[in-house]
Amino acid sequence: MLHSVVQSLAGFHLSQPGLGVAARALITKDIKAKACTGPLLQQVRTTFILKRRTKVELAKAHKGLTSRRLKARHFVYDLVEATNSRKQDPVKVILMDSVDGLGSKGQVLEVRPNKARNQLLLPGIAVYASPENVEKYSTLMIEASKEEDQPSSQYARQTAEQLSLQVISVSMNLKNPWQLERWHVRVAFRKAGIYLPDDALTLPSEPIIGPDLSLQGKEFVVRVKINNKEETPVRCRINHYATNPRDRLPWIYHHWELPAEPIFPEEAPILQELTKKYPKLRTLEEEEL
Repeated sequence: MLHSVVQSLAGFHLSQPGLGVAARALITKDIKAKACTGPLLQQVRTTFILKRRTKVELAKAHKGLTSRRLKARHFVYDLVEATNSRKQDPVKVILMDSVDGLGSKGQVLEVRPNKARNQLLLPGIAVYASPENVEKYSTLMIEASKEEDQPSSQYARQTAEQLSLQVISVSMNLKNPWQLERWHVRVAFRKAGIYLPDDALTLPSEPIIGPDLSLQGKEFVVRVKINNKEETPVRCRINHYATNPRDRLPWIYHHWELPAEPIFPEEAPILQELTKKYPKLRTLEEEEL
């Protein structure tokens, strides 16, 4: 429509007498430039399903045309559905790589259209699960299911990452002798809201025996196995605890934000890497202030 208006205006100016060819060309160019200076607006096409509130009666054949005209009440409608707010059907995609919290490589998933387009299809992480692509990537899907580095579940890597950020306080008796066992660590994890079986925990090879105040606040590494496949190290600290409040050691505010010495020197590099991941690490100077 805009192009036809420009042509009609140009024809109107060109039809005026006394204009040369050059002047006519300049006028046409100027009109087109002025008509296209604004933003290009695209109409949004939506469909609204309506229902007439008042039913239209059948017109009588022996009466005139005036009796067949619709009244004002016949133009009152009720909205049945607005298709622009209709929930879109999920899109089936084939993952080209493992995505944390979503699925593993070669898996066929149903994802919301917006998420599929913006986070999977455009970055090239997935393709549409059309019959052609299913046949094309059938070999990839079979080989991916046999790969050993595939995550055991869609949340396995995220779980391992979250566990590596934890600092577990293992409370041991201040008076009675003890030797650290798996169930001690399991109870400490449970107090932190993490429920694990004993066989998912791997303690250091050397025993930790107490009570020993030289171990107070020191760290050691416990390895946690997820779904009998993924394994991640977790920082644990020894805390001596007494049932009598008079014998208890002074409580250190947010002790997990302070650096700690390792119980076993060979675990120092692992503990340093885990400490770097912790977002709220304080120094001893800050604690004194």
